[in-house]
Amino acid sequence: MIRITATVRGGVTTIKVDGRLMSEDTEELMRVCEGCDVPVVIDLSDLTFADDEGVEVLKKLRAGGATLVGARPYVAMVLKGESE
Repeated sequence: MIRITATVRGGVTTIKVDGRLMSEDTEELMRVCEGCDVPVVIDLSDLTFADDEGVEVLKKLRAGGATLVGARPYVAMVLKGESE
């Protein structure tokens, strides 16, 4: 189960992702992010797991200019990956 919430404060959109980011949830996360004005911060402090597709979407969002913050050690490790 996942919960995605967006808030805007001071011209910055923060998207909080809670739970497990699975492939079936990535389209919703992309939709929420694409509807936001920049800058976008994605708060991963309550993200407990991301499958391969979830990790790839987070990397794509980061490459597109989103800032990822608060990742737990496991999530941070898989986001870093072997190629970075």
